Order: sequence, then C-alpha cells, then structure tokens
Amino acid sequence: MREFHRRSLVKAVSWRVLATLSTMVIVYAFTGEPLLSLGVGGAEVVVKLLLYYGHERLWNWIPWGRLRHPLSGLAVSRELEPEHLDEIRTRLEELGYL
Repeated sequence: MREFHRRSLVKAVSWRVLATLSTMVIVYAFTGEPLLSLGVGGAEVVVKLLLYYGHERLWNWIPWGRLRHPLSGLAVSRELEPEHLDEIRTRLEELGYL
C-alpha cells in the first residue's frame, strides 16, 4: 500500500522536531553555546527534513516487505451489484483494510 504525500510529510515533520531538539541539546552539551546550538539545529532541520521526505517517497516505490491488497488481482469485467460491493466491503473490514 502506498502512502499519501501528506502522511509522509507529517511523519517527516514530527520526526524532525524530535531529532532536531536532540541535536541542539548535544551541540549545547559539547559547546555550551546556545546560539550555535540554534544555528546548527536550524540548518539541520531543513536539510534532514528534505532528505527524510525523499527517502520515504523513494521507499514507496520499493515493493519489498509489503503486503499486497487482497483485491489487487481481481479482474472485474462488469458492473458490480450492490450486494457484491457489500461483500467486498465486509471482507476488507475483516482483513483490517477499512
């Protein structure tokens, strides 16, 4: 299953907040300089946010380790009846897809 771009972006931002704060604490612990810590944190957040987002999007193209959707191979050659749609929805719910 692929992710929406918005989900990847929110994951990247939440991770960057945590990672940047930890970097700033480490720089401050080694240097004792708060302005240097803020500067390193600011540069780091921009660069690593972009790298992480690209990394996530790239992994969406790699099928390894992913489960296939149970209906992905289903060939539908006619209009489905409402009871068929209900059956499909029920099965997808049972499998945790809905």
